[in-house]
Amino acid sequence: MQANKAVADDMCLLAQRFCDMEEKLERLKEETELVGLHIDINKTKGMRVNTSNMQTFRLQETEIEEFGSFVYLGSVVTESGGTEEDVTSRIKKANGVFVQLNPVWRNINISKEVKIRIFNTNVKSVLLYVCETWKTTNQITRRLQIFLNKCLRQRMNIKWTDNITNEELRRITHQKSIENQVKRRKWN
Repeated sequence: MQANKAVADDMCLLAQRFCDMEEKLERLKEETELVGLHIDINKTKGMRVNTSNMQTFRLQETEIEEFGSFVYLGSVVTESGGTEEDVTSRIKKANGVFVQLNPVWRNINISKEVKIRIFNTNVKSVLLYVCETWKTTNQITRRLQIFLNKCLRQRMNIKWTDNITNEELRRITHQKSIENQVKRRKWN
């Protein structure tokens, strides 16, 4: 019977050269062993970004599996930076929260102002999680704004035939444009 081993979790090593990464992997192995931790080679993954060196990384004489993308601390990381994939993931997660809050949205005893606060603190916070790290483009900003507008129109019971502009929607829901919100988070 094997005793339980303590395992290091959620670590990220970065290096610009292959030899630097080899050295970091070896030092990590040595340091974790000193404190009684074990690196699970099956959970250890590698990724290369903009490199021509395709030598395999090894740890404990075992080749480290390489991926084109993975999730790290809730964000999608890819060889290209991952913004597109992370935004898609964030929209899906925010939509899930939005749907879970349907009982709140339907409750006639909760004012529109409180519903907007709940929307901002629950749905929008999930949507914009780590947006400070995104490379924002017009297309990404547009996708985020479309999602928010759709949710807000639904919550405010505004139909497409009501001819309410997006600017008017933001005014009555006390929202800033998503572009300004992302910029503000990046500046902070």
